[in-house]
Amino acid sequence: MGDALFAAIRDIDRVAKKQRTCSAKTAQYLSQMEDEIRAAKAKLEKSASREEKKRLLKELHDKLLTLRLPGQIEDKQKEFYGSVSRLGKSVDKHFKSESFGDRETNLDDELLDKVIANHFFREGEPQLGQTFCEEANVSVSEDLKQSFLDMHVVVSELKNHNVLPALEWVKEKREEERASPLEFKLHSMQFLRLLGSQGCKVALNYARTNLSQFANTHMLEIRQLMGCLLYHNNIARSPYKELLSEMHWETLRHTFVRECCSTMGQACESPLLVASAAGSLAIPTLAKFATVMGKKQDWTTMEQLPVEIDLGHEFTFYSIFACPISRDQASRDDPPMMLLCGHVLSKQSVTKLNKSNSKPFKCPYCPSEQKFSDCVEISF
Repeated sequence: MGDALFAAIRDIDRVAKKQRTCSAKTAQYLSQMEDEIRAAKAKLEKSASREEKKRLLKELHDKLLTLRLPGQIEDKQKEFYGSVSRLGKSVDKHFKSESFGDRETNLDDELLDKVIANHFFREGEPQLGQTFCEEANVSVSEDLKQSFLDMHVVVSELKNHNVLPALEWVKEKREEERASPLEFKLHSMQFLRLLGSQGCKVALNYARTNLSQFANTHMLEIRQLMGCLLYHNNIARSPYKELLSEMHWETLRHTFVRECCSTMGQACESPLLVASAAGSLAIPTLAKFATVMGKKQDWTTMEQLPVEIDLGHEFTFYSIFACPISRDQASRDDPPMMLLCGHVLSKQSVTKLNKSNSKPFKCPYCPSEQKFSDCVEISF
C-alpha cells in the first residue's frame, strides 16, 4: 500500500509539472498573439486606403498561420489532458479494487450527515459546513456553530503567539476559583513573551501577579521560568532554550481545543476523522484475511472481527478486560465475572472452574470459595 501510494504521488507530481508547463506556454503564445494583433491594429489606424488595410490584415493572417500559435496551444492542451488520462489509469493500476465482503449495517444516514456537518464546523470551515447542511437538509445548533467559530478565533490568535483571548476564555469557563493546567501554561508562555520583548521588570511583575497562584502545583516549572530571568538577553542560548520551542505552542493549541470541545460536550477528536483513520488501518488486514480464507469463512456474519487488529493506544477510548487465565479479551458472549473475593475472570474461565454446579469452586488467586451463582457479571 505504501509503495502504491508513493508511486501515485510521483505520477500526480508529473501531471502537476505538466500543467504548470502547459499553462506557462499557453500564456506565452497568447501574449505573442496579442502583440501581433496590437501591432497590426496600430498600422491599420495609420493607413488611409482600403487596399492598404486589406494588405495589413492579410499579413497578420499569414503571420499567425506561419507561427501556428493556436495550433501550438491546442497541442499543449492535448498533451496535458493526455497526462491526466494516464494518471487515472495509473491510479487504477496501483490501487486495485478489492472486495472482501459486504456487511449489512443499520446505518443512520441522517446521523452520518450530522457528523460530517459537525466536522466541518469544528475544523473551522463554517461556509463549507453551512453549504453541506443546506444540501443534506440537516441542522447544527447555532450555539454549537458559534462555539466552534469562537474556538477557532482563539486558535488563530495562539498561532500568532497571542494568549490573551485564550486566557479570557479560560477565566470565563473556570470552575469556582480553581485554576486549570491550561491557564498555567498560557501564563507561562505570556511570561516568556514579555521577558523577550519588554524585559525582566515587566515579566517579573506579571509572574508575581499571575503565576503565584500555581506555586503548590507547578513549583518546578515556575523555578525554570524564574531561571530564564538570568538569561533574558539571550534565552535561545541558555539552558532554558527548550522553553521557546514552537512545539510548546502547538501543544498549547491542541490542549485548548480539547478543553474547549470538552466544555461544549463534544468529543476531543473529530469522530469522522477517528472513524476514517481506524477504518483505513483495519481494511488492509481484513482484505488480506478475505483473500487467504476465500469462501471458507464469511467474516461479515460474525459478531466479532475474525482477526486481531492493533490500532494503537490512540484509538483506545475505554477499558479492555483480558482474562488473566485464558488471556482472551472480554466479549458479549464471554463477559467478565467478579468472584466473591473481588478477583475478575472471564465467564468461560469461571465455567471451567465450576466443574460441579452444586459444589463451590476455589478462586485460582486466593483461598476464597464460591458458587457460580455467587459470581456477578460486570461491565466496564
